[in-house]
Amino acid sequence: MKLVVALVTAALGLSACGDTLDNTNHAALFALAPENVRADIQAADRHVLVVRHALKVSPDCNAMNCPLSPEGDLMVERLTALIGDTPVDRAFSSAACRTRLTAAAGGIEVVAHQAVDGYAVGCLDGETVDRVRADAYADVDAAETGWTLVGEHSNTSCLWMSAYAGPEAAQAAGCDGEGRLPEDAYGDIFWLYGTGEDWSLTVLPDAFSIPG
Repeated sequence: MKLVVALVTAALGLSACGDTLDNTNHAALFALAPENVRADIQAADRHVLVVRHALKVSPDCNAMNCPLSPEGDLMVERLTALIGDTPVDRAFSSAACRTRLTAAAGGIEVVAHQAVDGYAVGCLDGETVDRVRADAYADVDAAETGWTLVGEHSNTSCLWMSAYAGPEAAQAAGCDGEGRLPEDAYGDIFWLYGTGEDWSLTVLPDAFSIPG
């Protein structure tokens, strides 16, 4: 399997920037934003696009090295087109190959964290991943402005939504009582947007799904 993601073993040195974020990029994403919140999204300083990994080669393939299916590859292409020519500022994912390949749509190197805290196995033979999800949160918190793309799983996508917008917002976005997305929920973008310490969440349903 060809992994088209540069694997980074050290945390990114992300410096805080006091400038107001220029939100003129990523026009295709803004075009999908609900009209009732579009102005608030455009005024936000920070954006975190949380996505569940694209479709994998088989529904019952759950290994760390499980690749994407051909349909999944097409989903990543669609997500890449939505993000546009301007890369995101940072891209994070769990250590699984399918999440890393999905987060590569951001156009920059993907920084991987452990899929589950304490489980340091990566998707490449012999790889060890030391970063944990809290390190990714810390990098987002340290940056006063910018765009982040996050590739995760059904349950860990909900962790991001709950951490920033709160459990009620996560449930409204589709997370169940156990903090998981529905089994067939693929292709949605969960858009966290923040100004200062205040975060909100909107969903772009089927934003990078492939019509069946």
